[in-house]
Amino acid sequence: MTNEYGMLPVLIEVARVEDITPHMRRITFAGPGVAEYASVPGRVPNIKLVFPRANGRLEVPARNGWGRLAWPDPTVKQQVRTYTVRRLDPETAEMDIDFVKHGDEGLASGWAEHARPGDVIAAAGAGGVTAGEADWYLIVGDETALPAIGRMLEHMREDASGVALIEVADEHEQQDLRHPDGVEIRWIHRHGAPAGTTDQLFDAATAIEIPGGDVTKFAWVSAESKTVLAMRKWLRNEAGFDRKATLVIGYWRRGMTETGYGKTADHDRVEDEHDEVLPHDHDHDHQHAH
Repeated sequence: MTNEYGMLPVLIEVARVEDITPHMRRITFAGPGVAEYASVPGRVPNIKLVFPRANGRLEVPARNGWGRLAWPDPTVKQQVRTYTVRRLDPETAEMDIDFVKHGDEGLASGWAEHARPGDVIAAAGAGGVTAGEADWYLIVGDETALPAIGRMLEHMREDASGVALIEVADEHEQQDLRHPDGVEIRWIHRHGAPAGTTDQLFDAATAIEIPGGDVTKFAWVSAESKTVLAMRKWLRNEAGFDRKATLVIGYWRRGMTETGYGKTADHDRVEDEHDEVLPHDHDHDHQHAH
């Protein structure tokens, strides 16, 4: 049926696979399914992906009369993850999605590890919340947020200013990101510390001088939930950001499975996000809790 979702779910096919850093894999999808996905404006930045079961079977849900996903089996929900569309080109019917690499561990990471041209998964939904318009931005995230940060920087006004703080394992995980001249990118390296175990992002963010006066500001934060909760409190109670001028999303929680975190997550997300899928986590927390 056609509604605000168009004809979703659709099947999307792998066209190319490229490792853009040692631990980030970019998969380009193409074909009629991508063309259909791109045919409706507003479907970015997020995409809900359905991955095959361990036996290779791909079970695709349908939409009911209310536009909600109708699952053939409730356990199929466990095969869904939400990712950021890094690039969407309606003219060529191509879509790039970046996956953090963790070998065979985790549903999406395990699939991406072995993905080859011709492999097929499903796109079951789309949408999400985007950053608001502002003169000055504070962007804070780890590698799981890198695809969203990259996309956000590319779509900012040319006269935008601000600071983007990005935590990654080391200098080899840095990416060449296109951004306005007025936005400074600062890379933070963990130097061997496990993801989600340091306060580096929070400390770096709270040390930044926030502009005052008539400058409109917006803060976007996505990382491990401990950092996200601390940042939300600081932004609203100490940094002087209005609630409407912040978007704070916990992508994952160290020591908790994706399903568990989806049921307990407290962040600035659309209300129905967890009614249909599991959390937007880029398969990161699976390395901490299996």
